[in-house]
Amino acid sequence: MTDRLPTDTRAWILDVDGCLMRTARAGGSGGTAMPAAGEFVAALHRAGHAVIVCTNASQRPPAEYAQHLRDNGIEIADQDFVTAGSAAADYIANHHRGARVLAVGDRGLIEPLTAHGLDLADPGDRPADVVVVGAADSYTTAAINAAALAVDAGAALYTTVNLPWFHGGLGKSVAVSAAMAHAIAWAAGAEPIVLGKPSAALGETLTSRLDVDPAQISVVGDATAEIDLARSMGAHSVLVLSGATDPAALAALPDPRRPDLVATDIEDLYTRLTPIFRSTSKEPGDDLYSAREPACHRTCHPVRLLR
Repeated sequence: MTDRLPTDTRAWILDVDGCLMRTARAGGSGGTAMPAAGEFVAALHRAGHAVIVCTNASQRPPAEYAQHLRDNGIEIADQDFVTAGSAAADYIANHHRGARVLAVGDRGLIEPLTAHGLDLADPGDRPADVVVVGAADSYTTAAINAAALAVDAGAALYTTVNLPWFHGGLGKSVAVSAAMAHAIAWAAGAEPIVLGKPSAALGETLTSRLDVDPAQISVVGDATAEIDLARSMGAHSVLVLSGATDPAALAALPDPRRPDLVATDIEDLYTRLTPIFRSTSKEPGDDLYSAREPACHRTCHPVRLLR
């Protein structure tokens, strides 16, 4: 089994479903915390590490998902929670400034786009310059038709997710944003570009938020998407076997796609790192974490992890 612990880690990107939370719905919705998930995140904060929680969910705004984690004992600030929807908005704002954007999805996509001041197109308007698809409980015929027409006319087509299934530790369900994006792409003869995990676009967004050398970042998750994200960023990868990937699937991975470290679950990872946390954590009164202080604005103290 792979067992290469990262060294000089200053920042962590943590997956939600199947990693911090056991759930049947994306973003941890309706689920329960994995054993020791709250303690693990608290230990990272006490050690002065920057922490971003990142999910491929996109139906709800980041603050709502973050609140659900806090309700389950996992203390993460709203601004330190990144969804595929908010990451898509970040990317489009940086790369398509001034473009008219048609958002095919729910509040978790529309609100971050609006916060960036982007010009959101209505399905009844002239074709948009950019189409982005996120998760929703339902999609209107008008929105689907407008999206297909826009892409057929040359608009860029983005999707928050390009994976067929969602895994949260309690079975799997179809990734509706990917299914809808590919339906639009099929009609328009295009190929959607993914802005969530494991895309380089998301890696760009996360690296910018953390503002540390990617070699000092560890990405933790239960799926190969997190491994691939880490590789695209030049970061370390940690795989937990509590969700999408079981030991058989891990054994089948080719060497280039194997993680740097494997743990049974987040509790196992916490247990293995506890001696290091104890030697580097600050006194409670010196805790650098604050719900009002985002990860990218904290001073991060490198902690050398033992092999």
